[in-house]
Amino acid sequence: MAKLIEVKSLGGMNFVRPDRVIAVQTSATGSTVIVMEGGAVVNSSETTTIVAARLSAAEAER
Repeated sequence: MAKLIEVKSLGGMNFVRPDRVIAVQTSATGSTVIVMEGGAVVNSSETTTIVAARLSAAEAER
């Protein structure tokens, strides 16, 4: 089974597959936007640096 990482959203939690992430961006409002394969986006209330570090750590464990 693919590894999932948890990211905080404005309304709760989202779970993201690190191997499907294309980019992590900061939006105009300062929140984080995670761009996934296929064009899907996941919004997070965590900082971009924290999300990127968690994604990197998950990929390093592979």
